[in-house]
Amino acid sequence: MADEGKTSRNGIALGIALGLPFGAVIGMLLFDNIAIGTGLGLVFGLVLGAALDARSSPESDDGSEEER
Repeated sequence: MADEGKTSRNGIALGIALGLPFGAVIGMLLFDNIAIGTGLGLVFGLVLGAALDARSSPESDDGSEEER
């Protein structure tokens, strides 16, 4: 029984999917080498995707605040 109102987003997959093509274009324009651009795009896509995942995830109780 799935929650209908609950949607899941995978920011890392989105970052990879957008980072690779943009990196390939930038690699061809700046370095004249598509492999360097795709590598950089992959790295930036992973970083931005992980940041989106961390930002959109619900706050977790890590014990840093004292209970009242």
